[in-house]
Amino acid sequence: MMTDELFNHIIARLISNANDAVVNAKKDPNSEFEEGVQLAYYTVLDTIRNDLIIAEYDLKKCGLEEDPINKYA
Repeated sequence: MMTDELFNHIIARLISNANDAVVNAKKDPNSEFEEGVQLAYYTVLDTIRNDLIIAEYDLKKCGLEEDPINKYA
């Protein structure tokens, strides 16, 4: 069963991976692969965030209060 705690943990892992993707993309700015990984993470996080907004979920509980596109793009 999916609890808020488990859900928030999963989102925290995605955010951590997205942050790592930003670092890797900056290390190798000519890598289309690293750029694609970064794009994938912020697209996923943005999609999740939009659905949470519609569901009126507290974005602060899972760390998605900041717009991923503004943060990672």
